[in-house]
Amino acid sequence: MPFFDGLIDYFNSYHHSKNQDAESYEELLYLVRRPYTPEMLDMIDEWMGKEKRDWREETQREVLLSLYAIRYPDTLLIESLTENAKSDIERLSAYLHFTHHTYSIYDENTRKGLSKLGIEIPKMKEMNPYGYGAYVSSIELLKDVAPFTCFLEHDVPRQRLFQAALAAYGAE
Repeated sequence: MPFFDGLIDYFNSYHHSKNQDAESYEELLYLVRRPYTPEMLDMIDEWMGKEKRDWREETQREVLLSLYAIRYPDTLLIESLTENAKSDIERLSAYLHFTHHTYSIYDENTRKGLSKLGIEIPKMKEMNPYGYGAYVSSIELLKDVAPFTCFLEHDVPRQRLFQAALAAYGAE
C-alpha cells in the first residue's frame, strides 16, 4: 500500500523532473507515428539523452521493421533481432514505448522499484524477450491491482504512469 498511496507523488517527482523532460516526452507521444523513420528514432534518442546510434543501415532497417511486427503484449519477436539491434535495452524499449504506448521503458530504477515490491526482474543490459516480457507484465499486473485513486487524468499512457512511479520508488 505505501507504493500505491504515494503513486501520484512518485509519478510527478520522476516524470516532471529535469532529467525526464516531461514536455518533450508528451510531444513525442504525438510526433512518433507510422510510417516510422530514422529521424523519429533520433528524436527518441535525444529525449533519452542517448548518443547517436552507431548502426549500419541494415540494423536500422531491422529495428524499424520490428517495430511494425511486434504486437503488445508479445515480446518473443525480439529474440529474432541481431545482437547489435538488441544491445541497448533502454533504447529499444523506448522505441517500443513510443511506437506502441503499451510497452514500458526499461529503467534500472524501475526494476529496483519492482524489487522493493517483491517482484524480482533480473538486471539486463541487452534486450532479452523473456526478461523484458516479465518486466512489462509485472507493470501491467500492478495496473490491474491498483486502487482507482492511482489513475489520475494525464496525457501519458498508464504504462508510463506506473513505470515512472516505480522508477521514483526504486530510486528512494
